[in-house]
Amino acid sequence: MNPAGWTRLLASTAVFLLSVSTALAIQPTWAKKAVAFPSRCGLEEGAAARTGLRTALAPPSMATSCKPIRIPSPDKQLSIEIEYGKVEIDQDDHMLIASFRLHLRDGSIREGSFPDGFQNIDLLWSPDSKAFFVNGGNGGGYWGFFVYVYHVDDSDLEPVNIMRIAQLDMVKTFPPCRASYLDREECVYLEKEPDANMSGIDWAGDSSAFIVMAEVPCSGGHGGIMCQVMGYKLDAKTGAILERMPSPHFKHEWQPGMAFRFHIPDPPEYCEKGNSKQIPGCIGHDW
Repeated sequence: MNPAGWTRLLASTAVFLLSVSTALAIQPTWAKKAVAFPSRCGLEEGAAARTGLRTALAPPSMATSCKPIRIPSPDKQLSIEIEYGKVEIDQDDHMLIASFRLHLRDGSIREGSFPDGFQNIDLLWSPDSKAFFVNGGNGGGYWGFFVYVYHVDDSDLEPVNIMRIAQLDMVKTFPPCRASYLDREECVYLEKEPDANMSGIDWAGDSSAFIVMAEVPCSGGHGGIMCQVMGYKLDAKTGAILERMPSPHFKHEWQPGMAFRFHIPDPPEYCEKGNSKQIPGCIGHDW
């Protein structure tokens, strides 16, 4: 789940500040109250621009979506300035990559970067203006979703990875080696390298804790536990679990904060002694 792969090579851009209200209307993916913006945009400087070809692998340029915006804190004393730097991918191709500048109460400015990813970012300030979290993704359509927390009092503005404890709890709650349609090698790997999607939904009162949705990726590679969800209230600095919420309770309490309609998943399908004949995915499942 740790984002990796993209390195900022070259960064130079002229910053034109826009208010959130005038920015392009990109809707949040996970957190309803968040401000959403692209993590990156392609530039038509390569083969697609030279030939004019448009295919599924060379879609029209989205560079016009990558416009700087300013996101004020709830107390109006701070703001986050989203800007885009031009990064060279190879000799002929470039991208615009998002970064940010945090404007503080005393007029000083700190620069920060977002975790590597290619999906749109949700950014949500805490109600007390002391922290903000970002949702994003660096995987496929069903996996690789992440959430990181930034604390204003951190002079380095390092993104805090708070996902590990909850991901390990997901493995205990939905054990891969009991799931149907998973062989021994696959399930052992998932136990050692938990990969539950993690997305922030809302803050829990102030900057000390926030609400996260954890989901087993909805792919056949996770067998009988695919799509299982657990809600968590996590400590925003350590990731310690303060509350666990099964899907029905999670939906009841936090649907208003979600930018999507949450559907309670079907129960997981496990292999137990005596059911190997009833469930095809459990035949030979003797561990």
